[in-house]
Amino acid sequence: MTYESHLVELPEDAPWNEKPGESIVEQGDTDQIPEVDVTEEDLRQTGEEPTNWLLAGGSYEAQRHSTADVITPENVDQLENEYRLEVADHPNDFQGSPVIVDGDPPIMYTTVGPDLLYAINARSGEILWRHFYRPVVGASDATPPAERGPAILGDTVYKSTLDLGVIAIDRYTGEERWYYNGAAAYRGEVADDLMHEELQWERSRGTTSSFPPLIYDGMLMKGSFGGEFGVSGFFDGISLDGGQPQWRVNMTPEHEWVGESWQHGGATAWASGAVEPDEGTVVIPSANPGPWYGTVRPGYNPYSCGKVAVNTSDGEYQWHHQDSPHDWWDYDSPSPPIVFEADVDGETRKFATWPGKTGWVYTVDMETGQLHQRSDEFVQHLNTFNLPPYDDLESAPWIMPDLIGGTNPQPSAYDPETQTLVVKGTNYPIKFSWFEVEYEAGQTYIGMDTVRKTEPVMAEEGEQREGDETTEEEPADAEKAEEAGQREGGAAPGEEDGNVTDTGNETAIGNETEPIGNETAVDNETEGDDGGDLHEEREREDEGDNDEEEDETQQFQNEEVPAWNENAGVIAGIDPLTGDVKWQSWFSWKVGPPWGGSLTTATGVTFAGGPGGYLHAFDTETGERLSTNVVGNHGVDGAPVSWYDPNEGKQYVAIQGGGGNQVEEEGNTIAVYSLEE
Repeated sequence: MTYESHLVELPEDAPWNEKPGESIVEQGDTDQIPEVDVTEEDLRQTGEEPTNWLLAGGSYEAQRHSTADVITPENVDQLENEYRLEVADHPNDFQGSPVIVDGDPPIMYTTVGPDLLYAINARSGEILWRHFYRPVVGASDATPPAERGPAILGDTVYKSTLDLGVIAIDRYTGEERWYYNGAAAYRGEVADDLMHEELQWERSRGTTSSFPPLIYDGMLMKGSFGGEFGVSGFFDGISLDGGQPQWRVNMTPEHEWVGESWQHGGATAWASGAVEPDEGTVVIPSANPGPWYGTVRPGYNPYSCGKVAVNTSDGEYQWHHQDSPHDWWDYDSPSPPIVFEADVDGETRKFATWPGKTGWVYTVDMETGQLHQRSDEFVQHLNTFNLPPYDDLESAPWIMPDLIGGTNPQPSAYDPETQTLVVKGTNYPIKFSWFEVEYEAGQTYIGMDTVRKTEPVMAEEGEQREGDETTEEEPADAEKAEEAGQREGGAAPGEEDGNVTDTGNETAIGNETEPIGNETAVDNETEGDDGGDLHEEREREDEGDNDEEEDETQQFQNEEVPAWNENAGVIAGIDPLTGDVKWQSWFSWKVGPPWGGSLTTATGVTFAGGPGGYLHAFDTETGERLSTNVVGNHGVDGAPVSWYDPNEGKQYVAIQGGGGNQVEEEGNTIAVYSLEE
């Protein structure tokens, strides 16, 4: 088996550096940003350096592990809220992870959906500048896509855009330096306009996202998205000097697919990868093949639904692993991989590991990609890999995991001391039924009906069951949520007022109800609407669609799924070498599944957000819940980070608190906590 010719031709006459959208920059007190030279060596060392968090994954290996040691299992219940910052004009889907550059003060750079980038005094929460990019094709107002973080090097911060580009921005001022147009050419064909017509559609969180670029050894790397629109996925290497294209991996290599099926085969690379820095290898998560039903794409459909390893210098193929070859169930593999080292039979070896949508953790040899271990299940399995019937949802069996998970794009964390991988998973039953669909540019290309079960039969409103996220002493109940909502950006329930939301409103750019924020909501092609009117119109349309959907699926609500434990999801600790599930903390159907990422510390503490609006702390080895802190009256979909500020003598933990991907309550909070040594 050979894998030659998987690199795509890069036409020199494509408009690679022409920007299709528009940008707006607003500045506050940018003099607060200290001049700190961030080098590639700093990026390489950030995983060991407690005072910064320079990569979205915490290190090239993406272990999301902090060496700061002020917070311990014994004192984590003494965390204090430093501030909550309300950002963006509407509640949104905040699944990102900020980066922290040390200094006096430390500076936080973070993105929020759909296309906002902020520079923030990480100590006080004051917004110092913000950059808003309006892509040429708008973001869905009904289901806005998530932004999952920036990348930094030197005096530049880089962010992906929703029109498949990358913007390089002066990190001291927010002003632009260059733009890379990833849609300038497609399958070797130069775009007629600035973007290829097959890469233009309205972005929503269901079909696309924007992950932080990866930077290694002078190369910036970025993936693609839109698998549900029948694209052929790609992964780019871009020069840091001016944003020139260097290489492009075809994620549906033509010679490995049957006929012309590769042209609309999906396998996009929409999630963040990890780098093995000694060999310069990047491990790329790959999405599902298209359409979802497999009759028109015979074979394994490499590289879909798994991980692909290539050289960072030239994009040359090294290995790939598929979680679900010839997939029919949307079991793509977006979870960011983690690279780690361990002793096996007296030999030190390197591995890559990740939880799949399939509900197992895969651990492969980093050099060869050969499977070392598939873990025990961390969510339930029922009729897994059962082929869906044709146009007959009624006779279809209930299948678990559903199309959301196991684990979706949530970044896991790894503690090398206890050899524990902390993962999040979703645990719903689903039915699939397929139908034929024709490809049309800009339209969805799926061909699958689905119905999910998120509540058990005979569930009563307000009923509490074992496994709910909160204790009786600290319920995330409706009364508390209403109280927080009435505060309109004030302190969260149970907390004192005086947070940065109020302070921010006193500054020129801290108030996200200013016009620039509203332009995010108006980001569509409808003229004459203001953001509020459009939002309400979309909500009415959604309500109509939802009513129709409810009628169509009502017949399935009374079907029992006896095998389902009636939990919506789980946070679990797993040994990736042995495959043993060490512990599981379940979240009931009532509160919803946990989304977002996790974080481990050198002292044995794991932090993770929950669907009820909380930041939880667990003992990494045992899973014992150590403390719970209020973030807001909405889901918490972000990925926590941590850093130590030597000038304050404090360890900080920050998390983006917006949520709504799998629960109803969206939000727009960045919450920061601290503990003084």
